[in-house]
Amino acid sequence: MNIGVLGAGQLGRMLALAGYPLANRFTFLDTTGHPSAGIGDVMVYTDQHHLDDFLGKVDLVTYEFEHLPVALVQAIEEVKPVYPSSEAIRVCQNRAEEKALFDRLGIPTPAYRLVEHADELEAAARELGCPVVAKSVTEGYDGKGQAVIRDPAEAAEAWRAINHPRLIVEAFVDFVREVSIIAVRGRDGEVVFYPMAENVHVDGILRYSLAPMPDLDDSVQLVADDYIRALLDELDYVGVLTLELFQTRDGGLLANEMAPRVHNSGHWSMDGAVTSQFENHLRAIQGLPLGDTAARMPTCMVNVIGREGDPAAILTMQDAHLHRYDKAERPGRKLAHVNLLAPTHEALLAKVRACAALLPEAPEPRFSFE
Repeated sequence: MNIGVLGAGQLGRMLALAGYPLANRFTFLDTTGHPSAGIGDVMVYTDQHHLDDFLGKVDLVTYEFEHLPVALVQAIEEVKPVYPSSEAIRVCQNRAEEKALFDRLGIPTPAYRLVEHADELEAAARELGCPVVAKSVTEGYDGKGQAVIRDPAEAAEAWRAINHPRLIVEAFVDFVREVSIIAVRGRDGEVVFYPMAENVHVDGILRYSLAPMPDLDDSVQLVADDYIRALLDELDYVGVLTLELFQTRDGGLLANEMAPRVHNSGHWSMDGAVTSQFENHLRAIQGLPLGDTAARMPTCMVNVIGREGDPAAILTMQDAHLHRYDKAERPGRKLAHVNLLAPTHEALLAKVRACAALLPEAPEPRFSFE
């Protein structure tokens, strides 16, 4: 089967690497003008001619990032099967729509307000109580398009800095850790869940994901499973969906945002799970049986950001798996990740710290359960 992928970055590259053993072929349609997949047949979309050529080659279409024109995805749906659907993209592109969906399904979130003027932003900051975080309703990711307001008097400056006509303002959450749940839904409605991961962000960029968590109560995993299943069923979703959450001190979960695709916090599954998120996404969209999501052993994904370390030094570590994206170094850019496995969490943490020491400017890894 020739699978069309909207987007041509590292997630698409990893989808292709997972799909070749299934005899899949891949055609990428890049909408940014900066493809980096470096694998498969890459086409740069500039006009209808390119779109027609793309659609003529593929049997079905998926996507590796959600910042796509919804109208383009809807037009493709008229011609070829698209998984997940354009409705998933439409909701995930708009934080207001996303929060409304969470509210409708009874998925708790941090307290929030929608504002359309600097004065409204200041009023929301006073009402929710500072600090608050203000985010553009659309177009923000990896910490972009947002600002932390520690005093209502900072609202006007934050409004100018974000420079967006509509913002969502969220109360700060007294959370123990940031976590994510990744699930896969097949075309027949079957759903499987990966163990939840703890995620460590620095400056809005994910640096470490560890799964499974040694101190996670089974009941918390089941609550997260129920939340994401509700989203999957409501959207009649096919493929991998990710839900990012805050875990509070009382063990509760508050939804932050969802991503309708394979996700950075699921990269640990490439080496640490029986079936990776990438293979399971491809199984789902092709109508194949879903694979086992169990963790083989404690695993941590270490993101390589901005500058790469010495690959040889990293690969001298036992059970270390380096996944490079063939991208040029640039501050803040995701260049690679390392998956580290160990029989115990104690041994894994020692290995994570040793790996971080080999990566330029890598932050110190700190997890909630230590």
